[in-house]
Amino acid sequence: MNCKLSFDRFARLLRLLGAVFGGYALTALTVASAGAVMARLGMARSEAVVLAAMLGFVVYLTLLLWAFSVRNVARLWVALAAGGAAMAVLLHFVS
Repeated sequence: MNCKLSFDRFARLLRLLGAVFGGYALTALTVASAGAVMARLGMARSEAVVLAAMLGFVVYLTLLLWAFSVRNVARLWVALAAGGAAMAVLLHFVS
């Protein structure tokens, strides 16, 4: 019983860390990538950065809500890592 309680606390800590820090990292990469893509598509760079930053609030909120609703913590971390890798590759090729 005590081991199960300890595992639940660890899983909750992993979920919290994934939601806050993993979500922040993925949001930052998404904002940078979106700004670069919009600027590349012809939007004024300053407007692209502002629009991407505003959309970042929605992205972060969505990631936070999703992180606490997903059933499996491993799925959360895999999705955050895959999304971060995809945004990093996109940013690399666009910049």
